[in-house]
Amino acid sequence: MVDLKGKKALITGASSGFGADFADILAKKGMNLVITARREDKLNALKTNIIKKYGVSVRVVAMDLTGFDAADRLYAEVKDENIDMLINNAGYGMYGWFEKQNVAELNRMVQLNVVSAMILANLFAKDFSAKNSGWILNTASFAAFNPTPFYAVYGATKAFLMNFSVALRTELKKNGTNVCVTAFCPGFTATEFVETAGQKRSWFLEKTIGKSYPAAVEAIEALLKNKPIVMPRLMNRFGAFCLRFMPRSMAADAAFSSICEKK
Repeated sequence: MVDLKGKKALITGASSGFGADFADILAKKGMNLVITARREDKLNALKTNIIKKYGVSVRVVAMDLTGFDAADRLYAEVKDENIDMLINNAGYGMYGWFEKQNVAELNRMVQLNVVSAMILANLFAKDFSAKNSGWILNTASFAAFNPTPFYAVYGATKAFLMNFSVALRTELKKNGTNVCVTAFCPGFTATEFVETAGQKRSWFLEKTIGKSYPAAVEAIEALLKNKPIVMPRLMNRFGAFCLRFMPRSMAADAAFSSICEKK
């Protein structure tokens, strides 16, 4: 079993959902934390709760990571903290017909989901490789496996994160570096994601949505074992397996039918 006591994790998107779950799970294992997101009040509330429960050190860095230089600024803010684990969890989705979506907002989403995560992974991979130790978890999605109408751009960002994570893990492993990289690919989960994306909870969604905390526990366990991809819940793994044998156009049609809204 990996001993994380006294080590330090940087968690982006920590104000709610998986980010807050990761903070609780890692603090319970004795890790000190640096938590970041836009909503400082939520971060401070999480900090107070974590310290009360586990007595670890928690630093809050309130920051919007959608700016073109935001990831570099965050790294400059925390580079002297001796970070041992990066949880690239910040991100959001946009639901709707692509041609009706605002291109500036789409650009912000790509900046956050892809560019900021990639830059942070690059900067911390250098640090972790230098000390031959570290962990990087990138929150992707089940959507990474499937062309997803109404989430066309979001799904593409998560496909990038999944493939990037596996490629980076392979490079580090082949270099003989003791740095773990895992792509976390949950399906629909009971977080703020659906509401933030602008999607209504359909009957199908209500029947298939999962809980976030057990999924986050599974993600951390997979990261510590250096698994390339972790996908919680059997139904999600079965769905991803079936997609291997389905033409992408057919998979997209199936996804369209399951989450369609009237135009």
